[in-house]
Amino acid sequence: MPVRLFLLVAGTFCIGTDVFVIAGMLPEIGDSLGVSMAAAGQLTTGFSIGYVLLGPVLAGLLSAWSPRTTLSVALGAVALGNLICAGADSLLIAMSGRVLVAAGASQFTPHVSAFAARLVPENRQGKALAWVSGGLAMGSVLGVPAGTWAASAFGWRLTFLSLSLGTACVAVALSATLRGAEGLRPGVGARARFTALRTPEVRLVLVITGLIVTAEYSVYTYAGAVFAKATHGDGRLLAALLLSFGLGGLVGNAIAGALTDRPAGRHIVLVSVIGLGGDFLLLPLTSRSFTSAVIAMAVWGVSGWMYAAPQQHRLLRLAGPGGPLAVAMNSSVIYVGVALGGAMGGLLLGSVTGDMNGGRLGLAAAALSTLALLPEVLFRRAEAGGRRTTGAVLPHEP
Repeated sequence: MPVRLFLLVAGTFCIGTDVFVIAGMLPEIGDSLGVSMAAAGQLTTGFSIGYVLLGPVLAGLLSAWSPRTTLSVALGAVALGNLICAGADSLLIAMSGRVLVAAGASQFTPHVSAFAARLVPENRQGKALAWVSGGLAMGSVLGVPAGTWAASAFGWRLTFLSLSLGTACVAVALSATLRGAEGLRPGVGARARFTALRTPEVRLVLVITGLIVTAEYSVYTYAGAVFAKATHGDGRLLAALLLSFGLGGLVGNAIAGALTDRPAGRHIVLVSVIGLGGDFLLLPLTSRSFTSAVIAMAVWGVSGWMYAAPQQHRLLRLAGPGGPLAVAMNSSVIYVGVALGGAMGGLLLGSVTGDMNGGRLGLAAAALSTLALLPEVLFRRAEAGGRRTTGAVLPHEP
C-alpha cells in the first residue's frame, strides 16, 4: 500500500476512535466536570449536530483547497479540539472542543475518500475506499476499547491528550508526504460542484444511506436492552457481542474492497440491505441466547459495513467534481440517521408494553431496511436507463 494511502487510513483510524471512544468515558467526564452523565452525554449530541451542519457547508467552502491543505488542516482541527477537551474545566469548554473535532472530522472523511480514489487507477478505486472505511472500522474495534481502558486506568484527559498527539502526528506526516499532490485537485468552480449534486441518482443514494443508518441505530443504541436475555445484564457479554459486530464489520468492509471494482460490485448495496433486513427480522428469536446473538451481531456487522465503500464510490462517480461535497452530505445524512434511529428506538422501547427486551425494535428496523429497497431499486433502474440511452459501460460492468 502506498505511503500516502497508509497515512490516510491512519487518519481515518484516529477519526473512528475519536467518534466512538467518548461513549465509554461519559461517567468519568461527568464526575470530573461536576455534571450528570446525561449532561455529559450532550457532548455526543453537540458533536453530531456540529458534524451535520458544518459538513456540507465547509466542504463547499474548502473544496478549492489542495488535498494537502484540506486534509492537514482538518486533522489539525481534530487534534486541537481534543487538546481543548483534555484541558477543559467545564462542560461548555469541552463542548467547544467536540464541535471543533466535528468540524475537522466532517472535512477529513469526505475529502480523504475522494483523494484516496484519485491516488489509484480507476479499477482499484473501490479497494482504496474500502481501505479508508476500514480505518474507521478499526477505530471502533481496536481504538475504542483501548481508549476506554486508558480512560478507566489513567483518566479521560489522558485519552483525549493521546488522541490529540496521535492525530497531530498523522497531520504532520500527511503534510510532508502530500507535497506536489495539488495536481490531483479537480480544477472546477464551486457552482459546478453544487450542480453535480442535483441529479436524482445522488439523492437516491443519500436516501438509501439515511434509511439504513436509521434502522441500524434504532437497535444499536439500545443493544443492552435488545440482548438483555442473551447477556443476562452482564456487561462483559455485551462487550463480546459488540466485538462480534466489529469483527463482522471488518469482514464486510473487506468484501466490499474485494468486489466494488468488479462487475459483482453493482449488487453489494442490494445484498447489504437484504442481509440487514433479514438479520433484524430474526432478532426477536436470535436475541434469546448468547450463541445466536453472537451470530446475529456478526451478520449485522458484515452487512452493515458492506455498503459504506460502495455508496461512497457511487457518489464520487455520479457527482464528479462535486464528489467530496456529495460524500460530506452522505456523512451528514449518517449522523441524522443516528439521531433519528436513537429517537425512534427510544420511543418504541418505552411504549411497547411487555417488550422490555426490545425484541420489536428488530421488527421496526427490518421494516426500515425493507423500505430502503425502494430507492435502491429506483437507483438501479435509473442507471440501467442511463446505460440504454448513452450506450456507455459504467464501472462495475464487464
